[in-house]
Amino acid sequence: MITDLRKTPWPWFGGKSAAAEAVWEALGDVAHYVEPFAGSLAVLLRRPHEANRSYYSETVNDLDGLLVNAWRSMQMSPQATADAASWPVSEADLHARHIAIVRWKQERNLEHLM
Repeated sequence: MITDLRKTPWPWFGGKSAAAEAVWEALGDVAHYVEPFAGSLAVLLRRPHEANRSYYSETVNDLDGLLVNAWRSMQMSPQATADAASWPVSEADLHARHIAIVRWKQERNLEHLM
């Protein structure tokens, strides 16, 4: 289980980790937080208030369906996701996976994630 949420699982260009404290200071303890550009979820993961209370909720979204699916995978199957991400990295494997993902996206398979 992730317990130290000061560091996100991956860096994200345009990430809001440096602004997270200011965001929560400005918003306060809102009943429904919506994150339209999820990325690394830096702001949500740094929420200083208890999350998922019965009358509070968080909604995250991102245009990149594969990114959203990665977050869903971490939520629903954290150990399987960690196992899949713990391979020894080889250049050939990295390129093969990238080609497969690009092809998968070009074939409009993102709709299957919905």
